[in-house]
Amino acid sequence: MFAKRRPENGSVSVFLIMILAFIFAFVALFIDYSRIAALKVQSERLAHAAVRSVMSSYDPELQERYGLFAYGSHSGDQIMASVLNSSMEKGKRSDRFNVLPLELDSSGLKMDRMLGEYDIFNRGIGEEMKYKAPIDFTLEILSKFKPLSSSMKEASNTFDVLRKLQKLYDKREAALDLMLAKQKKAAQSASGIAGLLMDSYAGSIPNESLGSSRVTTGAAIAAQYDDYVSKVNEDANRGEDEKPKYGDEISAYLTNSAEIWARLGNRQSSAAESHSRLLQEAREDWKEACDLNEQMKQVIASAENRVESTGYDVVSAGGIPGISAETSGDDSETIRGLRGETDKLLLSDNLLGELKDEIDRQENESHTANRSVSEASSALAAATGPNGSSASMKYAVISARGLVDEYLRAYADPGSANRLDQAAGRLEQHRASDKQRKEKEKKSKAKLKDAANILERIKELDKKAKRYMEEYKKLQTYYEESLDFNKQQADGNHKGADMDSDPYDAGKSAMNGMDGLYGAMAGMMNGVRDELLQNEYAALYFKHFDISILKDAAKNPQAKLGDAVVDQLSVSNQELEYILYGFHNPVGNVSAAYAEIFASRLAIRTMEGLVKNSGLGHPLLVLAAAVLYGIEMAIADMITLCETGAVELSSYVKVKITYRDYLRLFLLIHSNNEKKMSRMLALIRFNTGINPAERATYASGEVKIGMKLWFLPGVMKMVGYAGGHPDEVEGNRYYAVKQADYSY
Repeated sequence: MFAKRRPENGSVSVFLIMILAFIFAFVALFIDYSRIAALKVQSERLAHAAVRSVMSSYDPELQERYGLFAYGSHSGDQIMASVLNSSMEKGKRSDRFNVLPLELDSSGLKMDRMLGEYDIFNRGIGEEMKYKAPIDFTLEILSKFKPLSSSMKEASNTFDVLRKLQKLYDKREAALDLMLAKQKKAAQSASGIAGLLMDSYAGSIPNESLGSSRVTTGAAIAAQYDDYVSKVNEDANRGEDEKPKYGDEISAYLTNSAEIWARLGNRQSSAAESHSRLLQEAREDWKEACDLNEQMKQVIASAENRVESTGYDVVSAGGIPGISAETSGDDSETIRGLRGETDKLLLSDNLLGELKDEIDRQENESHTANRSVSEASSALAAATGPNGSSASMKYAVISARGLVDEYLRAYADPGSANRLDQAAGRLEQHRASDKQRKEKEKKSKAKLKDAANILERIKELDKKAKRYMEEYKKLQTYYEESLDFNKQQADGNHKGADMDSDPYDAGKSAMNGMDGLYGAMAGMMNGVRDELLQNEYAALYFKHFDISILKDAAKNPQAKLGDAVVDQLSVSNQELEYILYGFHNPVGNVSAAYAEIFASRLAIRTMEGLVKNSGLGHPLLVLAAAVLYGIEMAIADMITLCETGAVELSSYVKVKITYRDYLRLFLLIHSNNEKKMSRMLALIRFNTGINPAERATYASGEVKIGMKLWFLPGVMKMVGYAGGHPDEVEGNRYYAVKQADYSY
């Protein structure tokens, strides 16, 4: 009844089943693979969300007070776990079908890149100041100083040249004065010889009786010699029984003559030795003067090649908005013209040659006089016996006395015939302004002392401000810990600020400071550097000293500073000064700021002084007058600054510069960035109690999230291994491992 089934139908069924199973496995594989892909995406999102949530817990005090972002004090692991757990909470509906039943297996968080690290702190400052700092500094500082760049360049160059020349000039003139003094001293050594020859010059020597007067000169020896011979012969011709009649007179004559002759020889020998030594020293002084004169020529020749001028040129050539022609304070041509007058300070080769010739001439004339004295001494030596010649003695003495007198008139005695006085007169023609210059230098020194007294008054407050020393010690500890954290060396001990007592040295230091200032501004114009951002950040976020507290001291340098000043010497009232100078005591930073501002004012006012006194003629007189003007005006400027908080930049550029502006400028000069950053970090820790070295700015989070596989976990495991990723399969569960990083 039924047909017999063909065996092929069973094979087909098996084949179809196999095909269906393969298709099912293939579809199941892709279902799980799709779920795994969704798991990975969701895990990535959850990891990033969790780390972002952690980093959203930044410290509000650091951000609000200092514009910095760093992680707060909460537990980051707890925040991360809480966010992940809340994201995986299942809904309350019982009929929901969860395609991705995610389960948190583990999570980890690593906090890194502490705010106290220089690179991290610097990056935070950069983010805060990268737009603000260059614009503010250019408009508020650089644009004001640019109009003075050409004049200050010429003033600095001119001051440098004139200061060098002034030192060489004074040394040269001192050497020449010493040369003339030694020549005169050498000549004066012969004055004693003249008195031993004759009391005063006479053309003849009359004879005298033996014993009529005491023999005290060579002329007296010659005058009494003939009578001496006569009485010696008379006594010699007496009988054997007769006593010599003139024995006492003869003996006294011989004794006195021998004494005079010996004294003359000793004096002559001493004078010859003095002449030789002193005139040799005079030649050395002349040589020194010549060398100094040559050095002055070299200084003048190299006056236009100062490396320090580069900064002024860059600032002058740079384009800065906000500068009009009316504000330009360019008096560079007038100041440059002063350097053209420096040749007046040189001595001509002819004059120096004449001075040298005079030394040689003096030596020759001294030798001539010395020979005549030797001849007189030889002639007088014959007075010890009766065989001499009074005529020869008289001639020799008169001749020697005449030559010695002639030599003394030329080189020792005052009067119009004195050749050394004539040489000094020729030198005085080059020193016409020296007296007036010395008077101005004396006034400058007194004024500078008044300015220095203010610093002394400030330093005297150190004892009264002892109550703040614990603050500074604590701050120093934080500072040194910051240096150690960043593997930097600690500073040496600082003594504080002082002013030079010499007006010229003070002026030169002031000009050097201005060179550095314009050099730093030029560097900033060539490209904004981290240093500028740090400096402007410090000026923006840290408090500076109230300079008005010092107005009474500025007006009266001798006045004692009261408790009102002491009250302002705490750390919190001079943070910016501390960042700038780094003194860990109540008065060091304030006194340093005052001294440096005074130096800046001195440089600018001295520039004005060179212009205002350029008509005085003699370059060194112009310099002395400019320094005096600079000191006087700088003192007045400090009074104005203390009273109003600002001062006019210059008589030629009438813009206001505040106390804070000056500190911003000086931060550019004192460019020890690592030390400044540690001081800022120390202040942040001091003011907030937060240690930046313990506050992270970077978080790296890792999460491991699992999901149950629906199909073929073994196949998925093999697929996972083939893919080479860190995910893993354990039993019927698939785990995705994801990492998220976040930084402020």
